[in-house]
Amino acid sequence: MEFTMDGTDFKDLKRGLLANPDIRRHYESLRPKYDIIQAIITRRNELSISQRELARLVGMHQPAICRLERGDHNVTIGTLFKVADALNMDLGIHTRPRKLDRVSA
Repeated sequence: MEFTMDGTDFKDLKRGLLANPDIRRHYESLRPKYDIIQAIITRRNELSISQRELARLVGMHQPAICRLERGDHNVTIGTLFKVADALNMDLGIHTRPRKLDRVSA
């Protein structure tokens, strides 16, 4: 049995979904979280450290590092600082006001 998928590729699907202002707002609100996760993964790979080794350095279990890197569980700021320290990274939080969405009544 052969499976084929006709139609939309991922870029087209993403473009279509992000045309919806509510979906775009939610997508953009997640960007900082996934930027941090990507930086951690990139640094871990640069150092050739496995998830298991990183977990040992931080005092965690490997599945916890996996969950952190998947981004599907909330992680404490303390844990993020421990991971950053183990990877010899600076972790900073930059704050700035968001653009206000004007809603007409």
